[in-house]
Order: sequence, then C-alpha cells, then structure tokens
Amino acid sequence: MAMSRAGIVWFGVGGVCAIARWVVEFADTQYYDPESLLDYSAVILQTVAGLATGIALIILWRHPPTKRGTFLIGLGGIAAIAQGLGNLFEDAFGWEWAEWGFFVGGIAFVITVAMAGILMLTVDSPMRPIGAFLLLGSTGGMLGFGLLVMGVTWSSLGVWIFRHSEKR
Repeated sequence: MAMSRAGIVWFGVGGVCAIARWVVEFADTQYYDPESLLDYSAVILQTVAGLATGIALIILWRHPPTKRGTFLIGLGGIAAIAQGLGNLFEDAFGWEWAEWGFFVGGIAFVITVAMAGILMLTVDSPMRPIGAFLLLGSTGGMLGFGLLVMGVTWSSLGVWIFRHSEKR
C-alpha cells in the first residue's frame, strides 16, 4: 500500500484530537455556546478531529487500498471536513446556519465511511482490515462516547497502515 506518511499522520492527529475532545467533555464544557478557554478548546478539538479525519480519508482515497469502496472514502473525507468546518462556524463564531454543515456532514460521514468499510470487507485482500477500521471509526460518530471510539480507531488505523506499508 502506497499511502503517504502524511496520511498516517493525519489519522493520528484526528484520533488524538477526538480522544482529547472526549476527555475535555468530562469538564462539563459548554462547547455549543463557548465562554471559557476550556469551552473553546472543546470546539477546536472537535473541529480539528473532523478536519484531520477528512484529510486522512482523502489521502486514503488518493492511495486506495482496494478498488471497492474508494469513491465512498473520498466522499466521507469531504463530509468530515464539512462537519469540522460546520462545527467551527456554528460554535466558535455563532453562525447558526453552519449547524447544517455539522449535521449533514456528520450524517454523510457516518453513512459513506461505513458503506466503504462494508464494501472493503468483501474484498479478498491483505488490506481488508482497513474496512473494519473504517466501519468501526464511522459508527463512533463525532459526538459523545463515539469520539473515543473514533479516536482510538483512527489512531490504530494509522499505526496499522504504517506497519503494513513498511512490509511492502
């Protein structure tokens, strides 16, 4: 698999930010109407998790592990970026219309990446496990406990791709 190191790093960044965002939630942040530094950190972590996930998925789309599901990976990347930007504009700047970017981007992300994962699981390839990572990472969603699931999954996927790209 010829995925660039940049893609691996972006999965790591997305994963770490998603986990950090999940941890910050325990401080009872008010990310939807931020006032404190901690509130704004929740917004920024959520935004960066979405943007990094989108970038990583687009890089994965550019270096597809299999042909099946590739188009959906690219769409999922665009949807994750829309979710991240929607979150930033809605929560940090108070632009209420941007909640549609967060909402629609989040739903499109979950659907497209889950479907790409399912399709990749049907391929007889040593890259088949990437389908399981995509399916698990997408079902985590981008809110609540799902952030922890997504964060651990993306970080693990980055490590898995790194280990398997070294063997080829």
